[in-house]
Amino acid sequence: MESELETLSARIRKLEHENRRMKLVGAGTLLVFVVLVSMGFAARKPRTIEAEKIVIRDSQGRARLMIGTPEAAGAAVDLKPDSPAIWLSDERGSDSAILTSDGLWLANDREKPLAEFSSGPDRPSLRFYGPDGKLSWSAP
Repeated sequence: MESELETLSARIRKLEHENRRMKLVGAGTLLVFVVLVSMGFAARKPRTIEAEKIVIRDSQGRARLMIGTPEAAGAAVDLKPDSPAIWLSDERGSDSAILTSDGLWLANDREKPLAEFSSGPDRPSLRFYGPDGKLSWSAP
């Protein structure tokens, strides 16, 4: 009977040793997996947002900033339909400034032009307008 107890005791010690080894191998494998996954997330490229038009609205739902082309965002004077542009709007939603790759256009609160700074394909120009929107001064 004693030899059976010694045999069982030796067998249990062996199983416990193997169990400990299996736990260490499992923990090591899990650690390697976690490190590889976290490295994969760190190496990911930044995400891209694609849209024809981006509109940022204020708390009342009025468009305050719009990025797009005149074709996607609405008509704009002296702009090609596919020209990139950024529109800034006042509190009423009226365009107060338009920034394009060719220049900057500013308008008053009645949507009449105030100033135009452009570097068009022909030559740069600077124009100022009166309160009625009529040209008052320009430089070639």
